[in-house]
Amino acid sequence: MGNLSFYLGLGLQLFGFTAVGLCFYSGIQTGDYGRVELAQFILGIFFFYTGTYLKNRSA
Repeated sequence: MGNLSFYLGLGLQLFGFTAVGLCFYSGIQTGDYGRVELAQFILGIFFFYTGTYLKNRSA
């Protein structure tokens, strides 16, 4: 269970980091942040910190 939690947490961290990065990139390109970017930002943060929790729990 430890290895599964570690890799699942790492995957969630990467997914969250990518989602937040794409949100920032989209906001820079358009010059404004809309509801979609806000939802993407919040979900990205949620996935990143959920992944951090799972990864640290497996250690």
